[in-house]
Amino acid sequence: MDVILNLGNPAKEVSSILNVLLPSCSKRVLKLTGAQVFLGPNIAVTSAVYGAGMTLDCLEEMKLEGTFQAGDSLMLVGSMGSLCEEIQLGDIVVPECCVCAYYGFKGIELFPHGELLRLLRASLEKEGKRPIAYRHGSSFAVFDPHTNHSTYKSTLYDASVRGVDCGETFVGLEFARRNQLSAAAVLYCSDSPRSRISDIGVEEFERRATAFDILLNKVAADVVRT
Repeated sequence: MDVILNLGNPAKEVSSILNVLLPSCSKRVLKLTGAQVFLGPNIAVTSAVYGAGMTLDCLEEMKLEGTFQAGDSLMLVGSMGSLCEEIQLGDIVVPECCVCAYYGFKGIELFPHGELLRLLRASLEKEGKRPIAYRHGSSFAVFDPHTNHSTYKSTLYDASVRGVDCGETFVGLEFARRNQLSAAAVLYCSDSPRSRISDIGVEEFERRATAFDILLNKVAADVVRT
């Protein structure tokens, strides 16, 4: 079964996403993480998972339950923080290469499935969005001590890495590679050097995040259903 794995705050409300994608579905709860998996006829959508560890445990438990088969698609939907001037708060981005300086993965580059990436771009453009492709890195936490939150620079990566998350995207792509899945990620920028998350209030942040979650899940579903 094709899966859309939502990334971010585990308490994030997903009912607005399900109303659009899976108005009729069954639900199961994963034992290790407490993540919820909503099952439709041909696609599964998860509640949000946070960080590399929770992401991997969620995927591995879904594998043990038989959710995945070789050749299925895995779409990663979430947010990232920008390390450059070119990617700003509110931009939609698609990692075209992903690296990780942690967990023994230093020096490894992972790439999304080329056809899924092409379909993502085409689906976003139909929605009037022009995604930014970039080289994506991984932190182990938002307040990773290797990231300077005043300058938005990382001591672990050179300037070719233009944004990071907390390892979710890399772990997702690595899981897909090991299990013969097609995978890609579509993210929105939730923090950036020029337009900072601290510049907007909580209510406005949540409003924007909900709108992006609905849009990007819809786009991801369009891709796997193509």
